[in-house]
Amino acid sequence: MIPARTLPLPGMMIRTLTTIAAAGLALLAFAQAPVSAKEKARGYVNALAGPEMHGRGYVLEGDRIAADWIAAQFDRLGLKTLNGERFEPFTFPVNTFPDTVRARIDGRDLVPGTDFLVDPASGLSSGEFGIAHVAPADLLTPERKALTMGVLAGNAACLDFPPTTDRDTLALYAAIEQEVSRVAPIIRKAPGKLTWSVAGEQRRNAIIEAKAERVPDTARTLVLDVRNTFNPRHAARNVLGVVEAKGGSKEWIIVSAHYDHLGHMGPDVLFPGANDNASGVSMLLCLAEEIAKRPLKKNVLFIAFAGEEAGLRGSRWCVTDRPIELSRIRMMVNLDLNGTGEEGITVVNATAQQKFYDKLTAINAEQGLLANVKSRGPACNSDHCPFVEKGVPAVFIYTMGGISAYHDVNDRPETLPLTEFDDLYRLLLEALKTI
Repeated sequence: MIPARTLPLPGMMIRTLTTIAAAGLALLAFAQAPVSAKEKARGYVNALAGPEMHGRGYVLEGDRIAADWIAAQFDRLGLKTLNGERFEPFTFPVNTFPDTVRARIDGRDLVPGTDFLVDPASGLSSGEFGIAHVAPADLLTPERKALTMGVLAGNAACLDFPPTTDRDTLALYAAIEQEVSRVAPIIRKAPGKLTWSVAGEQRRNAIIEAKAERVPDTARTLVLDVRNTFNPRHAARNVLGVVEAKGGSKEWIIVSAHYDHLGHMGPDVLFPGANDNASGVSMLLCLAEEIAKRPLKKNVLFIAFAGEEAGLRGSRWCVTDRPIELSRIRMMVNLDLNGTGEEGITVVNATAQQKFYDKLTAINAEQGLLANVKSRGPACNSDHCPFVEKGVPAVFIYTMGGISAYHDVNDRPETLPLTEFDDLYRLLLEALKTI
């Protein structure tokens, strides 16, 4: 058995918070000088995706630390609270990995985060297992299924399923995997890039996804140590900041960005989340600073959402809790993945918000800002979605081109170019003024 190693306990938070406070003072110092939005964003991204934030996830209170930091920025920028509240609290279930995550195949250690990932819904498994290679045909008839399940008792299943993009086939694979996970640990061969996520459930046994070349067809033994902690009521908070309209208004604009990311996968793997979505929060903060100085024609509610990676939890709670009346919202602009831009931007739900999209394209053409402002139809892929489902006019804007790091260990501040951050900032600010 591989010896366990755990992450430090939250008692070390004092030193962490001191470090983050120092980062906040540094941001305050350079904010007093005439610097560009991109320069401000660089400081924000470095803080949000730095090690002190623990990936803004669910281990070592990373998301709580990030929420407090963003609230401090709202205070510094002069954003008002909403109905006397800076936070909108809620809870949701989440599966976490604060402890050991290790795997060895035929005596060769796999590097966590590089050679393999733990499935977000993985349960606990620890020990040495024989590897039984399983194909879909081994489970598609009652007779073969009974035989295969018998072989899997006390062993681990290596699921060797042909790559596919067909939804029905993928659903079949998922159903097979769920059934197998009830009786044995699972090795899933990754069809390509390793991409992690967050789950609100846990399986009975451990599941790992490994690069195919690390799991040869001749693999016979697996030494595994995966220890999860399931929290059925993780406490999270959306962060709220208000700039009231000049001259008074009962109408609202929402500018939003989720601040949570994936956090830790065991003590050795951190997902910093620079582009996803420290970049979007940085854009939100830059816009908030300017709008606080020069208010718009409508009230603006800035929301930093929690729980997006866990299934749009923060935004779904917001449309349920309704801190402002949804019928008074004239437009929501959701910002996610704003750290590149070499190929321009995509505006999700543009086809449903044609008038606002036309404003964006007109401003962009007039000022010669971005290479492209691409229209895309509805998609439930970020925090705009729950609002769209309630009839709120909303778009989601992300940048295109540049680095491809996404939900992996390579989404780091030092490799995030912020190529078109200034131009996107100018485009968004001018477009918000027209609402």
